[in-house]
Amino acid sequence: MKKITLVIAMFAMAMASSAQYTGHKFFDNWSIGVEGGVSSNLHDWDTPNGAVAGINFTKGITPVLSLEFQLQAGFNDDANWNWGAKSSNVIDNASIYANTKINLMNWFGGYKGAPRFFEIQARGGVGYTRFFWPSFNGITTDSSNDLNRCNFKLGLDFDFNIGEQKAWTISLRPAVVLKTSRDNDIVRGNPGIGMPVVCDNDSYCNAYGHNAIAQITAGVTYHFKTSNGTHYFTEVKPVEVTKVVEKTVEKPVEKVVEKVVEKVVTKNVGNGVTVEFALNKATLTNTAKAKLNTIDKNATVVIDGYASPEGSKAYNQKLSQRRCDAVKAYLVDRGVKVADVNAHGAESAESQRIVYVTIK
Repeated sequence: MKKITLVIAMFAMAMASSAQYTGHKFFDNWSIGVEGGVSSNLHDWDTPNGAVAGINFTKGITPVLSLEFQLQAGFNDDANWNWGAKSSNVIDNASIYANTKINLMNWFGGYKGAPRFFEIQARGGVGYTRFFWPSFNGITTDSSNDLNRCNFKLGLDFDFNIGEQKAWTISLRPAVVLKTSRDNDIVRGNPGIGMPVVCDNDSYCNAYGHNAIAQITAGVTYHFKTSNGTHYFTEVKPVEVTKVVEKTVEKPVEKVVEKVVEKVVTKNVGNGVTVEFALNKATLTNTAKAKLNTIDKNATVVIDGYASPEGSKAYNQKLSQRRCDAVKAYLVDRGVKVADVNAHGAESAESQRIVYVTIK
């Protein structure tokens, strides 16, 4: 029960990393790879080595967790399984595997928004193997049960992510493959008719080491482009979320209905200028900036800001303050001294979207 709980916890941790990254559509983070290498029996290293080759299809679930579908063929490696005879076939066996891959670097070191140059992944899964055995004088060297086996595979991937876009990966992939049944069901050979003696010692044949082989392959993988424009998961930048929140807060709670005003009514400010704003805006227009440019840079001014009566009293007060701040910032940037700033909100039904700048 503890082991099951640990596996569930590990899977949850791997899945949790997807919360802060983009590129999770079904067709995102797929890759295809090819590999080739050698294999040898773990129990008898003097057994002749065989060759293996395969093709891999991988789907990235999170920066930590991936699922891999693998097709693999064995060449001249019957002896690696201690069958005692080499097949005359080009391909001695064919296997399929369903593997789970855990990126150890991203799990323990955290994902940095892009793949590292060097990464280590743990890989494990189950598979099915079909053997193609030779025959001697019409008599096969195996029983029918030997033709199909389920396997377990465990291994590590040492990955080098190359290229500016990290679209390619070169890997070194050592692994161990364990056959689920032992060799005690092999039909014994008969040298008199040309059949090799596969095994003549039950304790030797029953050793599990005879049913496990070591593989070491090298491969290259291409990562297809994702919907986020890259070849990998990308990090959601916190600043983008902040901007959305700020824009939401700035919107008034109440619905603003614009009144049709033929002409903005202003008062005579004497020695100064009047700056007009659009409805619910605190941004200086080019016309407003032109008016403020007429004020001498060595002048000292007082700023009074207003808002039209649409919206609540509290909101109008904040809006008039923002308009005053916009005018003050522009004048101070020009060198004008601002002696006082007063935000009045909407004082009456006749109040307008105006800031008065009075020169002292």
